[in-house]
Amino acid sequence: MAQPNPPPVDVDAPGIGQAMGFAGRTLALVWTTAPRLTLVIAITTAMVALVPAVAAFIAKLIVDTVLTAIDTQTAADRQQALVWVAVEAGILGAGMALRRILVFQKRLLHAELGFAVAAKIFDKTSRFDLETIERPDVQQQILLARQHASARPYNLANRVIETGQHALTLVSLAVVLWSFSPLAVAIIVVGGVPLFISELRFSGSAFRFYTGRTPEMRKRNYLEGLMTSDSAAVERLHADATPAIRTRYAALFRWLFGEDRKLQAHRTVFGVLLLLVSSGFFLGGKAWVVWATVMGAITLGEMVMYAAVLKQGQNSVTTLLATLGGGYEDLLYVSNLYALLGRADGMARGQSIAGPSPGGGYQLDDVSFDYPNGNAPALTGISLSIPAGQKLGIVGANGSGKSTLVKLLTGLYLPQPGHVKLDGLDTKNWAPGALFARTAAVFQPSQRYSFTAGENIAMGEGLRNDDRARLQKAAEAGLAGPVLADLPDGLETRLSRQFLDGRELSGGQWQRLALARAMLREGADCLILDEPTAALDPAAEAEFVKALGREARTLIVISHRLSTLRWCDEIVVLDGGRIVQSGAPDALWTTPGPYRDLFQEQAEFYAGKPGKAGSEKDG
Repeated sequence: MAQPNPPPVDVDAPGIGQAMGFAGRTLALVWTTAPRLTLVIAITTAMVALVPAVAAFIAKLIVDTVLTAIDTQTAADRQQALVWVAVEAGILGAGMALRRILVFQKRLLHAELGFAVAAKIFDKTSRFDLETIERPDVQQQILLARQHASARPYNLANRVIETGQHALTLVSLAVVLWSFSPLAVAIIVVGGVPLFISELRFSGSAFRFYTGRTPEMRKRNYLEGLMTSDSAAVERLHADATPAIRTRYAALFRWLFGEDRKLQAHRTVFGVLLLLVSSGFFLGGKAWVVWATVMGAITLGEMVMYAAVLKQGQNSVTTLLATLGGGYEDLLYVSNLYALLGRADGMARGQSIAGPSPGGGYQLDDVSFDYPNGNAPALTGISLSIPAGQKLGIVGANGSGKSTLVKLLTGLYLPQPGHVKLDGLDTKNWAPGALFARTAAVFQPSQRYSFTAGENIAMGEGLRNDDRARLQKAAEAGLAGPVLADLPDGLETRLSRQFLDGRELSGGQWQRLALARAMLREGADCLILDEPTAALDPAAEAEFVKALGREARTLIVISHRLSTLRWCDEIVVLDGGRIVQSGAPDALWTTPGPYRDLFQEQAEFYAGKPGKAGSEKDG
């Protein structure tokens, strides 16, 4: 049953001082990204801004010269009129050419600035530790920043440029209009204020609405993915879930659209009313100019010039103030970007690359870990010693904390509280790169990269390795040799249906590539495998278990299948985030407890005889 839509998240807009700070940072970013291009755009903009005033003055000269030529009937005056027409054509032509050039320059700036902002976002998220980037509020913040990554900072910069352009145009027009009356200048300025106030008000409302509705928009995007992605198509089609998903999507869309329509309707109604007020100011000024002409106070050419200046002035004021209002809206969205960039990267890490007791292995002392919004701690009071070279198995039900423990051992998480030490040094004091290099790991679930098969393996060393011999060796060690042999281009085969020449793999084949990734890290002292055989067939699992028995380095394996752990020196049983049993496999088998219960259940299952345990010991 579809759930009612919740009220929007309350979002505070930044204050004027903070917004101006964001504006300054954005302009500084524009300048550092493309200083030469920015300077060229500024010069071109200034030239475009002066065209209306110059054109209006030339129009006045044309009319007055034509009237003079009619009165004098001299060839010189006729020729002079044609000269002014040619000058006007040249100015208008130059103006059109400059506007086209300005559009081209701004497109270049848009592209460069979009890349620069995206690079800042990627640089920031790459510094987040795993615990930080997994937080729901951080994911929402990243989404808000990325949604407007290229558009809003560029829009803000462009509006600053356009503000300068319209302000310069307005000043040049005001200089011309001042000769008629200073009051006429006040008319065009005051006429644009009501519309500006309206735009400013609704910019804040729109920001609060769209930002506060981000969860619903993410839900809409998720439903779109269910309807279009190949990974979701299998169950969707088999369960005939398309009508239900489509109904939910349509209901969510109609609700969001209805809320947006109400906001935009109010904005439009107020905008039209205030535009009529602004037009009233202009029409009053124009009537004044016509009356002055009729009364003989100004010439017909001056009337044409002042009327054109009034019209262009009104447009400039309206556009200038609308640009300022739009710039404020852009500033509100840019604040999402700077909120992300200003967030702390996570818990502080050290810079050590070695511990005081080389070869000392792992030592966990009273380690606990709690996820944000979790109902209970994922791990509580874990104390465990893992000497170098030990083969350790970890078992437990789903949700018992096994994968969390793996991330603590690799250093992706830091305990809270407690201590995880490697070679006598707390993991929080290790340099992250040096700490991560000490382990090779298969995580659960493993990632499927839309790269080539070779690049999927090379991801084990961050795509820094392109040695085909080493990649092939890692593939063989991870049981992925047959996978590569079946691919048309071996290591060079692209793996994804997103590409026309891409190939898709089965779950077991992807699992083998994940194992090959781990095996590529030959220099790692510890191999950590989280459910490494979950998607393997029995023959492949048996082959992999034999390979594990030959590993000389520290080996930590999580598995629901106890047969995978029969070669372990020690097994740890987790339940509810706590160690409830540990010891050598033979000792655990002979001791009443959760391990023996789990062993008997699996033995009965594989024997196919409920109530009767298998005859061979496993573990």
